[in-house]
Amino acid sequence: MAGYIPTSDAEKIAWLANFNTWAAAHGTTHGLSPAEVAELNTETTDAETAYTEHVAAQDAARGATANKNTVMGQAIAVARDLAQRIQHDPNTTDQDRADAGLTVPDHTPTKSDEDEILTVTPPMLHLDFSIRQQVTIHWGPNPQDERNNGKPHGVVGCEIQYHRGGLPADEADWKPLDTDTDSPYVHTLSESEPTTYAYRARYLGKKLKHGPHGDPVVCTVSV
Repeated sequence: MAGYIPTSDAEKIAWLANFNTWAAAHGTTHGLSPAEVAELNTETTDAETAYTEHVAAQDAARGATANKNTVMGQAIAVARDLAQRIQHDPNTTDQDRADAGLTVPDHTPTKSDEDEILTVTPPMLHLDFSIRQQVTIHWGPNPQDERNNGKPHGVVGCEIQYHRGGLPADEADWKPLDTDTDSPYVHTLSESEPTTYAYRARYLGKKLKHGPHGDPVVCTVSV
């Protein structure tokens, strides 16, 4: 489209009207035939009529939309009030609710938050024992990258257990070390010679219930 022709419809109509007026007065002296000037006038008049009808239709549509929103809002308000009364009516059955398009209560007990922790994959452990007499215990779903090691949903912390001397022969020999809420955890030791330690961990849920233990890991601390 030529650059001198405006982009908006209203400006186009104004430009056409001005050009049509000028062409009617001067077009034939600048090489236009009377038939071409007459055609321009007809097309311009048709464009003005179409634009006027379009604007009127838009105004009517906006009015109809506003009226629809008002009337529908009033109807919804009345229906919502009646629906709440029906919901609380002791004679209303679940079938009544379904037939009326109302919310039907879920009578099936959902799994409690207590049990949710049992479905969470246990934490993995990564040990850093490069510093003497110290073990830094990274725990979580991605313990080797703490920037991407957020706690799983429903987890508030991690209980860490240990055993001096490596993996214990008996489950009862595991000892609680601490419950940590933010990985990593630093275990400070006091040994006179290199000693092997085993560690394992399990998540703690929001209801303070423990999940299953993850795989144990072992390291030998230096002195």
